[in-house]
Amino acid sequence: MAKNICITRIENLLKKSSIKTIKKEEIMNTIKTVMAEKKLSSINEVDVDAVAKDVTSQMKLQKQKDKINAIKDEIIVRKYQERILTNFDGNEFEGLASIMVGSNDQITGARDSVSVAQTSAIANLFTEANQAFKKEGVFLLFKDMDEKTQRIVNRTVEELAAEPTLTEQRLGQKPRVTEKNPEIIKVAKVMHEFSENLRQTLNAKGANIPKMWGWVVKHSNDMFEVRSAANRLGLKLDDIKVDPNLKGTDINYNKNFTAWKNFAMQGLDGDRTFANADDIDSFMLNVYNTLVGNKIQMAEGASSIYGSRNYAKGAGAKRILHYKTADDWFNYHLKFGTGTLQEAFYSGIMTAGRNIGMIDKLGSRPIDNFEKIRLGVQKVLIEKGRNTQAISSFQPFKKWMNVIDGSIYTVDNFALARFGAIGRGIGNVSKLGGAAVSATSDLAIYGSEMKHQGDVFLGSMADAMAALARIRQTPEFKDIAEGLGFMMDGIITDTASRNQVGDNMSKGMTDIQRTFFKLNLLTWWTNTLKENAMLGMANYYAKQKNLKLNELNKPLQNLFNVYNIDSVKWDVIRKQAMTKASDGREFINISQLDNISDLDMQKILGRSDLSKSELQIQKTNFKYSVSGILIDRSIHAVIQPDARVKGVMTQGLLKGTGMGEAIGFLGQFKGFPMALVNMVGGREMGFIKKGPNQDIGRGIRGMGATFVTLVMMGYVAMSLKDLLKGKEPRDPRLKSTWFAAAAQGGGLGIYGDVLFREQRDSGSIVSGIVGPGATTIADVLLAINYGIRGEGGKAGKAAYRAVSQNIPFANLFYIKTAFDYIIGYQIMETMSPGVLKRVERRMKKDYNQEYLFTKPSIKNKGF
Repeated sequence: MAKNICITRIENLLKKSSIKTIKKEEIMNTIKTVMAEKKLSSINEVDVDAVAKDVTSQMKLQKQKDKINAIKDEIIVRKYQERILTNFDGNEFEGLASIMVGSNDQITGARDSVSVAQTSAIANLFTEANQAFKKEGVFLLFKDMDEKTQRIVNRTVEELAAEPTLTEQRLGQKPRVTEKNPEIIKVAKVMHEFSENLRQTLNAKGANIPKMWGWVVKHSNDMFEVRSAANRLGLKLDDIKVDPNLKGTDINYNKNFTAWKNFAMQGLDGDRTFANADDIDSFMLNVYNTLVGNKIQMAEGASSIYGSRNYAKGAGAKRILHYKTADDWFNYHLKFGTGTLQEAFYSGIMTAGRNIGMIDKLGSRPIDNFEKIRLGVQKVLIEKGRNTQAISSFQPFKKWMNVIDGSIYTVDNFALARFGAIGRGIGNVSKLGGAAVSATSDLAIYGSEMKHQGDVFLGSMADAMAALARIRQTPEFKDIAEGLGFMMDGIITDTASRNQVGDNMSKGMTDIQRTFFKLNLLTWWTNTLKENAMLGMANYYAKQKNLKLNELNKPLQNLFNVYNIDSVKWDVIRKQAMTKASDGREFINISQLDNISDLDMQKILGRSDLSKSELQIQKTNFKYSVSGILIDRSIHAVIQPDARVKGVMTQGLLKGTGMGEAIGFLGQFKGFPMALVNMVGGREMGFIKKGPNQDIGRGIRGMGATFVTLVMMGYVAMSLKDLLKGKEPRDPRLKSTWFAAAAQGGGLGIYGDVLFREQRDSGSIVSGIVGPGATTIADVLLAINYGIRGEGGKAGKAAYRAVSQNIPFANLFYIKTAFDYIIGYQIMETMSPGVLKRVERRMKKDYNQEYLFTKPSIKNKGF
């Protein structure tokens, strides 16, 4: 980039300036940024002294912000050190883990964690955005915008965010908006105001994000499209010429970078984007690597948030691509963004929520602060002569930090990660067709969770069944649930993660899975039960509103204690946050907590020296913490892996690494049983570990009741599956039936066709336990082995299994049986004559079970 004559003149003027206290390089970098932002291209437009003073002021403000952040960080560090040393005495490792991902120990604040704060912040931001659109009467328009409307809305957002001209300022007018449709203007206004409020919220928490139109959607980048830029742009790799000086040995990577860069540069505002860049190619390559690795989604602290700048370090343009116009940005978004403008909006909210939860709990420098906490605790223990081996290193905690800061969603080797994700995606849509039937055991877990909170076990199960029988909730109660922080499953993570830790997937694969989980009814099942769980809990808490904390039943007192809800907080909740539905039932109303008085907030905090803005931040934090209880307990009632389980399952390893992919395949479909053991079993173990006889007894009783009910519901799920296959239920008088029911209810139900499929070779059961990928490989190897040995029947049977069990959508429970009766049994008999009779004999011997209708062996003799 040619050196701007204006910059040279400013440098000369600065030499004569009276400004002595700030480094020349820092102030020059910042002046370049300010000039670019204000689009000042001529020295005649610049009052150098005014700009220099403005820059100096900004730099002082940054230093002040850094100082405030440092003070807040120190408060957080000391607070956690005291909490761990006091509440987790003797189990400091668990105390440190609880900061990030919560703990099942029955200890004050054990679940008041970063992960719960992040989930709650995301859910509440979604709710607030949706309610803003609904208030303006444009939610449906926003949700269903076509591409043309998206472009117009995007353009209008930019116009609304523009600085008024001098004439407009003199006349007291707002910036001119060219769009005439008032409904579209309302959509753009909500998007603009929500984005701006969110930017200001993050700045109040320690970030330094300059005003930027459409800040929320600017996060939008699809790593898959960016990595395959040439294909996305319809270019042939052979036709792309690469700079010979470009580093790296992967020529296709370099060509895709070149294609992406050339396209992106067409619409970029170079002065703003490269104001402080010494080398444009290096700058763009750094951005490209960040996008391909999905690192833009990470939550690493206040200074790393998208757009956040640090004047003192001259990093004003880090990771930001500024476009000339809204249309230029939208043209880029159509090629490389995350789907529609709506999806980009929600994606940006999700990233912001993750950052908010991280900063609120671990401050502006999360990893550094966690290490200070760990080292501080370790130092005290050493002084007391205690063993500190368990907490002597950050390494054991890294797997959980990688979950909460988003590292596990980044990618090391893109190609390996992509093919691994595709393989697991195919596994999902070819093997989870009966997942909703297997999920019958959710009813037992639902009842167990409500009993844990002091409600009635069987009554809660009956309530869950009634919710399922209703099919869908009324609009009034849907609104109440949304206000509590409930989010409908609109993305894969909430459904697929019930059985695995999610992958980064392309939009096409994401849409396929979303459709599949709707067709197999798992989305409906999960939504219905989670929504009902949150409504049930909100109603249950509201029924206690006339009781002080020490008057509540013991289970509910214990529950509030692990989320740091003390008597002062409960008094505010029960007096402030209640609403009554049209049928007379009362519910906790999270939105009412926005109206907490300053005096009540001061009582909660035990401080009276906070400013109005600080009090507002604390009110929002309190609101999110109450919502977090409902959200966190809902994933215990309708089980799905929480952040702690995800950390254990992934070990914090990145996708695209050899071990990361191996663990991904090993853990596929095991999310539910892992969560069951860690979250439900761990919950009851928390009482057993607590100590006194009544707590030990409660833990043992809770574990026993949950296990017995799971086995019963496992038998129900097995029977439903058998009926769908045209079989009579298994004989309940046989031990083998109840062993199978225990496995089914305990989370292995999705392996039913692997572990308990009678026609399967017994040697492959181990492969089934290892994972579906290993099962398929075992079938292929068996087919090859049998073929070499000349055993055509066995080879054909193994090959048929390998193919039939990996056909997407063919495993849907209402398709599978029809397929088997129409053609599947015929193929099986052709491949291995007599197999159907052998299956029938084994069914009779092992489970005293017959087919309800005509036996398959009678009708199917092969082709």
